[in-house]
Amino acid sequence: MTTERHEPAVDADERTMLEGWLEYHRRTLAWKCEGLTDEQLRTAAVAPSTLSLMGLVRHMAEVER
Repeated sequence: MTTERHEPAVDADERTMLEGWLEYHRRTLAWKCEGLTDEQLRTAAVAPSTLSLMGLVRHMAEVER
């Protein structure tokens, strides 16, 4: 499966642009996570950061609640 991303229109009303960009970033993160193992999702990419892709997914889910 390949996640498709399309940049939203920049000449839309504020609500439409917000929803469009949120969807764009959701799909970007899904694309980055595709095909990775659980271990890879939980591993920090660059030291000294402790942030992993799984951490980003959890953060985005919490922010959107």
